[in-house]
Amino acid sequence: MEVQLKIDNAMLADYLRYLFPSADGGTLKVTSEHGLGKLIIAHCREMSRPPEYGSGDNIVTLRLPLCRATQNLENKFLYYSATDMVQLNQALAAYFDLDFTGYYRRGQGAKFSKSDIIQAFIVSRRLVSDDYFDALSKRMYRRQQEEIATITRKLRRRAYYLDEVLDTTGLEKNSRKP
Repeated sequence: MEVQLKIDNAMLADYLRYLFPSADGGTLKVTSEHGLGKLIIAHCREMSRPPEYGSGDNIVTLRLPLCRATQNLENKFLYYSATDMVQLNQALAAYFDLDFTGYYRRGQGAKFSKSDIIQAFIVSRRLVSDDYFDALSKRMYRRQQEEIATITRKLRRRAYYLDEVLDTTGLEKNSRKP
C-alpha cells in the first residue's frame, strides 16, 4: 500500500527519510511503532480512482504497513487530503523541533560548541539535500531569544510584585492620620 505526501520543505523531507528509511531506495517504509507513523497511517484516505499527484519538490512515496488500521485499505487507491497534508506537515515539524531542541540541550550539557552540535545533528539525521547549518543555527538563536524574553518578562513581573509589596510610601501616609 503506497501513498504520496507533499512535505513543506526539503529539510523536513530529509528528516522524514531519516525517521522512515526507504525500503527499496525511494519508497519510505512507515512503521506504526513511531508516533508520527501512527499519524501518517491514521490520516490516510481511500478513493475510487487513482489520485492525481501534482509534480513538485519534496513529494515522498510512503509504504504503509499492513496492520489493523490499514487492513481495509489494501488494494485501494490511497491519498491525503489538503487538510491532512497540512496536519501531517505540522506534526513532522513538531517532531523535528522536539528532536533538534533535545539534541541541542544534550550537546550543551556535554559542553560541546554550538557549531559542533548543529553539525553532528545534520550528519546523524542525514540532512543531506542542502546545507542546513545556517537554518538550524538561526532556529536556535531565535529560540534562545524567545527564552531570554520570557525570563525577562518573569523577572519584571516578580520585581514589580516585590516593589508593590515592599513599597512603604503608602504606609507612611496612612500612619500619619489621627
